[in-house]
Amino acid sequence: MNIRVLIYMNPLVVDKISKKFLWEKDSGFLYTKQLIESLPTDWRFTILTPKKFDRTFFDDEHEIECIEYDYSTSIHQNRYHFNRNILAKALPYGVDIDVVLNMQPEVTANLRVFFENQRREKPIIVNYFHWIDSVKNKNFGTNLGGFIIREVEGIDSGDISLFHNEYARSLLEETRTEYRLPYNEYKFGYFHPLPTNYGEKPIELPNKKIILFNHRLNNTTGWKQVLKIFQKLDRDDCILWFTDEQNMKENKELEQIPNVIVKSIPFESYGYLLKKSHFTICNLQDYATWNMAVLDSMNYGTQVLSNDLSLMKELGCNYQNDLENGIKKYLELNKIHRENKDIEDFKLDDYVESEIIKRVENKYPKKLDQVKGLINSKETEKREFVNTFWSFHANSNFQIIRWCLLTSGYNDNISEKLSIYKLNNDIISNKS
Repeated sequence: MNIRVLIYMNPLVVDKISKKFLWEKDSGFLYTKQLIESLPTDWRFTILTPKKFDRTFFDDEHEIECIEYDYSTSIHQNRYHFNRNILAKALPYGVDIDVVLNMQPEVTANLRVFFENQRREKPIIVNYFHWIDSVKNKNFGTNLGGFIIREVEGIDSGDISLFHNEYARSLLEETRTEYRLPYNEYKFGYFHPLPTNYGEKPIELPNKKIILFNHRLNNTTGWKQVLKIFQKLDRDDCILWFTDEQNMKENKELEQIPNVIVKSIPFESYGYLLKKSHFTICNLQDYATWNMAVLDSMNYGTQVLSNDLSLMKELGCNYQNDLENGIKKYLELNKIHRENKDIEDFKLDDYVESEIIKRVENKYPKKLDQVKGLINSKETEKREFVNTFWSFHANSNFQIIRWCLLTSGYNDNISEKLSIYKLNNDIISNKS
């Protein structure tokens, strides 16, 4: 089935000096790349990307069009910002959209209104909750409150909402209850980002055991506690390596500490660093629903020592009730090889195709026969249908007609931006 997809992103990683989006280090972009690669090649993707985005980040096996969108460099502002003018220009009426993969659920209601009012359509909207504003992290939004309201609104406006796990969904529901927000039944599922396959180009490394801390240096990752433990060890046969060098203020202090390195590694060599590390550490505080850095470490055979958050157990970390003693113990051992646990992901293609079939079940919209007749005689662009049968737009039934076509032996040429329909003779002959 030739599905056309719009992807709305949620850029998170920005260089603090240049304000450049660092999509190659952004877990949301890395997951989207994985997701596209897992989907059928007869799907076409229109992705709203930051300005100056490099299209080669995504694969060449799929039809992908990148549209520059004016995302803010503030992750707070992106939860409110929505530019319908860019969408309207990028999606003229001759372009079909069957499903929206929305990585920023706070704008789901905006997307729904745009499609219903601007285009008189109801595409399938799938929300991806990469983050939950909950009682565990409510200080994050102190200056710009109300995010939980936007998230609940997004759930109600979407068709299905995907969370990392049941714990993540429970955080949202706890916060919904605390803020006394209304509850409506909704469909949900779970999505699980996979580790990234980085390059393993060799680089020069210290001839010491590397304790790698491949998380951000912020208030939620517990890095200061890890640093204190390391300094207390007072050993010269190992180093503590922080990969987040974005926080320049902290860097200046850390650079003065013996056997501490603060340095990010290019994509093509980051896998080599992960592979050569003795072990990595994850010390997240209170809030955690998924962690790509943990999966990346184990993907290269490196053990992860963690505190005893329930998520760490789910991901397969070697969790410690006493992190300090755990670090001491593993420094005395030879490196222990570790592999990722197999975790099943949400079957998006099955869901989308079954939802389309369900929406057209027992439906036979007016003028479907005329549309089929036109296509049977020649390949036909959508805009020709509009010019011939203007009532499609006025009556808002072309989307149903499109789905009837896709489920009954007709193809859409996804290599073209504008939808072009033709009869699939192979399918028709197989049915007869």
